[in-house]
Amino acid sequence: MQNLSYLIIKASRHLKNKLDKALKEFDITAAQFSVIIQIYSSDHPIMAAEIAQKLGSDRPTISGIINRLEKKGIILKIDNRQDKRSSYLEIYKESNKLVEEIKNISDELTINIFSIYSKKETKQFTEMILKLIERTDE
Repeated sequence: MQNLSYLIIKASRHLKNKLDKALKEFDITAAQFSVIIQIYSSDHPIMAAEIAQKLGSDRPTISGIINRLEKKGIILKIDNRQDKRSSYLEIYKESNKLVEEIKNISDELTINIFSIYSKKETKQFTEMILKLIERTDE
């Protein structure tokens, strides 16, 4: 039997690479997309530390991504009045159309890739992945 952890990591890399290629025309990487979606879909003001925690990444990596997205004019940092060392993140209103476009591309890619599974298998697979994430969450 092949090592299951290795196979999951390999599949994850392949999925990331496919998303990188699909978003290349927008000059957005899969990692940047992940940060954008966290900000875009948050129902409350969100900070870099929370994004890092949700994505299971370290703060310096997320800070670098945020700085690049800010330079591209996609996200805006808003000073945190309670803690001057941190800021809240928002998507520029002018970038909402871009975010919708790249979100649609990601959704289409996901549908295409996972079309090899039935709806039932996809639901089961999703549940298993969520259980795995829960089990491995630090």
